[in-house]
Amino acid sequence: MNRMRLVIVFAGLALLLIQPSVVFSAGQCSPKSYREARSAMTSRLLATGYSKVQVGFLMRNTDRMTSALRSDRLNDNGRVCGIDSARAHILGCLNKQLFLLKRGSKAALDEEKQTEGFWGRKRLAIRELRFIGQFHGCLGAAKEYLFRG
Repeated sequence: MNRMRLVIVFAGLALLLIQPSVVFSAGQCSPKSYREARSAMTSRLLATGYSKVQVGFLMRNTDRMTSALRSDRLNDNGRVCGIDSARAHILGCLNKQLFLLKRGSKAALDEEKQTEGFWGRKRLAIRELRFIGQFHGCLGAAKEYLFRG
């Protein structure tokens, strides 16, 4: 039953991410550097109830995945921006989408769920799952519009 709820949550997040605002913003350059966008995201997460441990876990994995994006894979749109801007764009998209969602109670967001092992952990809080789902949506949109293949 819990697994089914998790599938429904991720399906809902995927549908949310197909909004035109995500697609439109995916092709724009970020005015911030990755370092600036990362710092802003870290501060916002801490200010909205994520623990230091959660933020560390999420940002380490975000860094790992965005650093795997290579400049030689940028398409014409991405080359105009540059790799640092393309990476920062993912965090800018995430900032817009993650905090757009309606807030639940703090208790609901801190409830832990058993998962298949997203990002190397099998027990994640709802707020971490929301971040991961939104991050992958923004990463996918950036790959679609800023990178080749």
